[in-house]
Amino acid sequence: MQGKRCSNFFSITIIISVGLLYGLTANESAVTLEKTINWSSIILGAAVGIAGLGLNIYVWFYNRANARKATLYFPLFLACRGIIGIIKDHDTLGEDRSRNLFASCASTLDEIVYKQGSIIHLKRVDDLSTFLSLKDTIDENIDFVEKRGWGVLKSKFSDDFKEVESYANTLLSRCKEEVKELKKLP
Repeated sequence: MQGKRCSNFFSITIIISVGLLYGLTANESAVTLEKTINWSSIILGAAVGIAGLGLNIYVWFYNRANARKATLYFPLFLACRGIIGIIKDHDTLGEDRSRNLFASCASTLDEIVYKQGSIIHLKRVDDLSTFLSLKDTIDENIDFVEKRGWGVLKSKFSDDFKEVESYANTLLSRCKEEVKELKKLP
């Protein structure tokens, strides 16, 4: 991340320098002791440099917003949707699919926190608290889901995971609010 900031700084510096050099070295306005500076060329060069700076800043913010979508909202949406699907349709999914999907959702939540660190992009304190509650409950129950019998697991999904479903629904709606592409999905 630090290298990208340096790269942006240097590209901004180069754009402004080239714009100013263009203004100072245009054919009609060579600076010598006998001639005056052509201010219109300098202003034009500075304007080109500033426009390049503005474009670079816009691209930086655009890339940052897309990174937030890719590392937080899309994975969180998929994890929450998977968790809700397991809780609602664990009989339809069956034992193996329910266990695998639960492990996959737990892994996705881990990646959001530990690999990408995109949890910092959750804007509201309520969302962060909900996310952490969901993750804690999933982490506490991962061994239970992986090792217990199907009958016990079905009752856990039906009765004990209502709070987990509530957390997942809250975060799912937040993802849909933040990313307009997700609003259309059921």
